[in-house]
Amino acid sequence: MSVVVGRGAEALRDSLRSRLPGRVLLWIVSRFYLAAVALRRALYASGLLRSCSLPARVVCFGNISAGGTGKTPTVIAAARELKGLGFRPAVLLRGYGRRGPSDRLTVLRDGAAYDAADCGDEAVIIHNALKDLSIPVVVSSDRCAAGRTAVEKLDCDMLLLDDGYQHFALKRDRDIVIVNAASPFHKDAPLPLGNLREGPSGLRRAHMIVISHCERASTAELEALHAEIRRVNPRAAVAESMHVPEHFIDARRRLPVPLTVVRDRPVSVISAIGDPESFERSLRELGARLQGVWRYPDHHRFTAGEMRALAAASDGVPVVTTYKDFSRFPPEWETMLGGDLYILSSKISFLCDGYRLLMDQLVPPGTAA
Repeated sequence: MSVVVGRGAEALRDSLRSRLPGRVLLWIVSRFYLAAVALRRALYASGLLRSCSLPARVVCFGNISAGGTGKTPTVIAAARELKGLGFRPAVLLRGYGRRGPSDRLTVLRDGAAYDAADCGDEAVIIHNALKDLSIPVVVSSDRCAAGRTAVEKLDCDMLLLDDGYQHFALKRDRDIVIVNAASPFHKDAPLPLGNLREGPSGLRRAHMIVISHCERASTAELEALHAEIRRVNPRAAVAESMHVPEHFIDARRRLPVPLTVVRDRPVSVISAIGDPESFERSLRELGARLQGVWRYPDHHRFTAGEMRALAAASDGVPVVTTYKDFSRFPPEWETMLGGDLYILSSKISFLCDGYRLLMDQLVPPGTAA
């Protein structure tokens, strides 16, 4: 199996971490980074920087680490549950990586088609997952303006803030943090030496912590992670969840196909996500033989040249990717890739009483829509 890694900040960091002087430099920069994070948080806590309040319940989903934790699927699951209970939810997010001013406000609704380049790939994924329920997705770096639009113009009464744990400009009623069992925070380091956006003490602000990707950790590893969470924040509710593959989407035919479609078959894999190892491991567990693996930095927008290079290297074998990555394929991908393209669709499954704990955070007991 060959692994092709695209250039980016992660490649530079890996190069620096491979030598002692580089590790020392990254450690020094990480100290300045943590100091800046702490100063910003203190400015909001003191009132020197203002936070706005909205006339709706605001629940934030976030993490203390960069990279894939399963946050977006959890937000989608929460929005669906709230809609089913009779609430009128909206999802607010920044729209990372989109072109144009970051504070430009865009509303995705009514089942229309949207371009990830204009809205951000997470916004398009969430919209596609929720459009059958007419749940709006509001995109802007100004989450206060996005929330006001959702409440005043879209008549929403529940606001789900996606990736907003470090966004203090909007007050919220609950903070839910997702941590990846396969990449535990207590074994990581702050950016840029590691992947932590803030130190583990940041978990103290959380009302609930969801441990995701439990299928990727042993019983001993999960027990150690639970112990570390209890040490940092003994008051938070803690739930466990798994990512469970549902089916593939045949991108050419726009139809679902069974997971067995890749069993005992060579495939090429392309991704630009925070946790490519988990994605690739899922494919191996489904019986796929990974002939070639193409990894790019998170949120990378694929070019026509990269598609042609992938097609040439794949030599007609199926290509497998994720929903998030497919939203960043060039429009002409069908003419560039010669073989089949399969998109893996997974769902979040909560373990034990995790679902009840999540619903208690979303809707306090005794609250009705």
